[in-house]
Amino acid sequence: MTSVYERWQQQYTNKQSGIDWWNSMAADFADHEPPTSKNSLAMRIIERENLLRPGFKVLDVGCGTGRYSIALAQKGASVTGTDISPKMIELAEKAAVGIPSVRFSCDDWHTLELKDKGWYRQFDLVLANMTPAIADAKTFSKLSDASRRWCVFAKPSRRVNSVLDPLHEISGAPRDTKSLDEAIVFAFELLWKRGYSPKIEYMPETWHNKKPLKAAILQYTKRIESYKELNEEQKIQIKKYLTGLADRDGFIEETTKTTIVALYWSV
Repeated sequence: MTSVYERWQQQYTNKQSGIDWWNSMAADFADHEPPTSKNSLAMRIIERENLLRPGFKVLDVGCGTGRYSIALAQKGASVTGTDISPKMIELAEKAAVGIPSVRFSCDDWHTLELKDKGWYRQFDLVLANMTPAIADAKTFSKLSDASRRWCVFAKPSRRVNSVLDPLHEISGAPRDTKSLDEAIVFAFELLWKRGYSPKIEYMPETWHNKKPLKAAILQYTKRIESYKELNEEQKIQIKKYLTGLADRDGFIEETTKTTIVALYWSV
């Protein structure tokens, strides 16, 4: 039987397309409401299980525009947020002005060396919430290696997307839902074999998004390009399909149904 490290491999092949995609999404993410125990499974677990105390050091992996970093800092933690997207980090820093207990760093978690960064076993809580930064066994294992107390890892699973799923068929790109679903299984197996006792929880969610046609064409194209090289004909087909979906005002409406799965464990 092959090891988890052999079976859990990155699906993304074009890092720059991935960065471009996240940069294009940054403004949308900045508009999302702050996370609370009512709207976030990760926050619910952190609060209910008392994983955060005043003065704790927190690492927020794949922090995006800093919503979780800021929320945790406001609860008394000293927070470091890291993300690969320069635009996400730029907006996070703007949102955190006046909050001295949070800082942000633009890094590639896939290649980052914890000891070189001074992050090895330095954090009381390590959070990786809904981020593609955790894409294989190596990037997942770094969460435990950075922590000295707790880790929380949350991913979407069983995802059905009204726009993206047909685009996968049109472009011939593999759906990333398989890798998302397998990530939870691999993560549990890896933790168990390392001697940890992870707990798991679920929360079904439905998301509704609306975006201008021009932005939608850029974002969906870049997203698919992050794990499949597209030729010009495929890009034209994506644009044609999205144009046909646009409403009279030139907007694309997207519905996503998913189950959020969260693992949390003590190191």
